[in-house]
Amino acid sequence: MTQGSRKVCVVGTGYVGVATAIGLAELGHRVTGYDVIQERVIGLAAGTPPYREGNLTARLRAQLSSERLSFQLDLEAAAAGAEFVIICVGTPSRPDGSADMSALHEALESLGGVLQGPGTIVIRSTVPCGTTDLIASNAPPFHAVLYAPEFLREGHALDDFLNPDRIVIGVRHPEDARGFAALFAEIERPIVVTSYRNAELIKVFSNAFLALKVTFANEVANLCDQLDANALEVLGGVGSDRRIGPAFLAPGIGFGGPCFEKDLKSLRSQAHALEVHGELVEATLRANDRQPLRVVESLARELGTLRDAVVAVWGLAFKAGTDDLRDSLAIRVVDELHRRGARVVAHDPAIAGAHPMVKCEMRDTAEGALAQADALLVLTEWPAFAAVPPATIAGALRRGVVVDGRNVLDGERLAAFGIRYYGIGRRFGDDRIQLGQRAASVG
Repeated sequence: MTQGSRKVCVVGTGYVGVATAIGLAELGHRVTGYDVIQERVIGLAAGTPPYREGNLTARLRAQLSSERLSFQLDLEAAAAGAEFVIICVGTPSRPDGSADMSALHEALESLGGVLQGPGTIVIRSTVPCGTTDLIASNAPPFHAVLYAPEFLREGHALDDFLNPDRIVIGVRHPEDARGFAALFAEIERPIVVTSYRNAELIKVFSNAFLALKVTFANEVANLCDQLDANALEVLGGVGSDRRIGPAFLAPGIGFGGPCFEKDLKSLRSQAHALEVHGELVEATLRANDRQPLRVVESLARELGTLRDAVVAVWGLAFKAGTDDLRDSLAIRVVDELHRRGARVVAHDPAIAGAHPMVKCEMRDTAEGALAQADALLVLTEWPAFAAVPPATIAGALRRGVVVDGRNVLDGERLAAFGIRYYGIGRRFGDDRIQLGQRAASVG
């Protein structure tokens, strides 16, 4: 072990917990992961992660082999001798949008029965402002409590853990941050030490701003559709301004997944409870609810009706690089297609066979999903989709329509093969003359 090696227990083995556990082990610390989900712990101990991400499996197995990393089903054994217990359990949305804190409370209650010596409890779960104050007030007197939010992108979580823009640590007493900050000494990143409440809000407002940027890009694209302009070029020019930056200015079907929407709903719920009117948060959620339906409307407009149409769908995961279907906007689109009477045949590189969350037929290849389809709908930005030859797509589709909800395909090349291509904020095909005339009349 390295000279600065510390004993750490990580509670929760979702993508945040696994990235935290493997990342700290790679930094030289002795880490034990714990979860109440037996099959997940058994899989991790055998070197199989519970989700898909790059070279995660190889890195997990390397740390297991080094004996810096292990996993336990017994919390007392996992936490024994730990200087830091890091809680990474989920806080999903309740039906009213507020955060469901039950897993966090259960973890804290369980820890209360097994923690014996001095140490530090670190909360990484996303929580409403004021939560950590309450936790700290009820913690054992011999334990410090920190709030250290994560800023990890699913699909890149481990790399993000080891290459953060900053490390935020919420504390009651500034000196409490030193030990936790020392865990990351090797990566030499800026440390932001602040209060519990400030740290909690840094997390949720970071996600709120990124969600707002996504929604802004979609608003730009929606107007570009009506003005015969190319949204990708417009947003490229906007993002080249260093005050704005290009990140998250990619138009599409909206933001989904287990973070942005959940965090905005929690923020809205807390604002309503305090009678604070968060207009931007409200508008962002409303706009994002509408955005996935635009691709359905484009498809219906082109086909005349969706009833009995066969629609090939490429991509179901909420983003490329993961197999996560939680709050995937692609699933909402598929559900809407079914509601309108379409038959959906889908392919996703990360999802094999039938899945209970998806109401469609699955195919093993992108090309297989095209067979006998009237139109193609792209809902996840997997790079492999761009590698399918335009001639293959044109030769398979019975009605030659492609609606690209992620702008991953080459619309000009598809149009050259006779495809009517509709991207988000960019179109190619027979409708461009009509769009140009409409834009000129508007001008």
